[in-house]
Amino acid sequence: MGWKRGLGLALALAASLGAGGALAAERPVEERRVDEDVIGSSPAGESGFLDTPPFPGADITGAFRGDVGTLYAPGARAGSAHVSLVRPQLGLRVDGPLTERWVTRIALRTSASRYRFDGDPKGAPTLLDDLDLYAARISLESSYRLDVAPRFADDEVWSLLGSISGRSRWEDGDFGSGIGGTAAIGVGYDVPDRLRIGLGLTLGSSLEEGGIEPGPFVSIRWDVTDRFTVRTHDLGLRLEYDVTPVLELNLTGARTNDGFQLTGRAGVPDDLSFRDRFLRFSGGVDWQLANWLRLDFAVGVTAERRLRVSGDDFGTLVSQRVDPSIFGELRLELRL
Repeated sequence: MGWKRGLGLALALAASLGAGGALAAERPVEERRVDEDVIGSSPAGESGFLDTPPFPGADITGAFRGDVGTLYAPGARAGSAHVSLVRPQLGLRVDGPLTERWVTRIALRTSASRYRFDGDPKGAPTLLDDLDLYAARISLESSYRLDVAPRFADDEVWSLLGSISGRSRWEDGDFGSGIGGTAAIGVGYDVPDRLRIGLGLTLGSSLEEGGIEPGPFVSIRWDVTDRFTVRTHDLGLRLEYDVTPVLELNLTGARTNDGFQLTGRAGVPDDLSFRDRFLRFSGGVDWQLANWLRLDFAVGVTAERRLRVSGDDFGTLVSQRVDPSIFGELRLELRL
């Protein structure tokens, strides 16, 4: 099929250039943290370019990271029903320099989303019944430092960024139904301890329409002061304040767009997809328990949430608005 050939060309191009997502430079644990996987990411997200990849020339600390966590959103009103969500997640990540200029990362993330409906949402029990949905993504990311004369600051660094990733987002045991991929290329700009910017283009397979879907990627991290940082997070912004060297407070506002391929159901079309779109606002704590162990905790609210079931040939079959509700997230991270 045409889109598969196009995706293959995009993946090959991105692989030849290197892979990555946004700018970061890790420092020893006593200093300010600049390369953090933050709580609240979409499960095995469809876009991998708003996280922080390795950065050429930076000291590699915590080269291996593993984390486990859970999101819990208790029952929220959805029409005449209530919907709750429990989502355990697991992530693994390995960083390493290939040369002095080229740093790469392999990352794996997987999750299981358990949607439970109490009642009949908008008279569509067959389409919005209890759902067990799964997501997995493996990605290769790297960045390559370029020889570019300083333009704006004496210590600035320019890099070539890119990424290739494969993923599946499926229901029950039908892993193959949600397989897709994403590739990207871009340019990174870093002024150590002050500003990191990544800008580029993504090409990904569409879960709902089965074609190639282009889009931008943008990642910004601005160290306003030694303690206060503003940066992009998912499709939104995150404010971070270091109370002490081991304790951070943060505020996050972002849009979440989770999609999964559904299995066939009696009496309804095949090739259905499920979407859960909402805004989320949260406050959290990032606590470094030891040099090798971190604990993240966040609580917040959702807004403008909508559940949707659609088909390639039938358009939207169900679109159900969900009332605002609270949620909580907990994550434990190991660094070696």
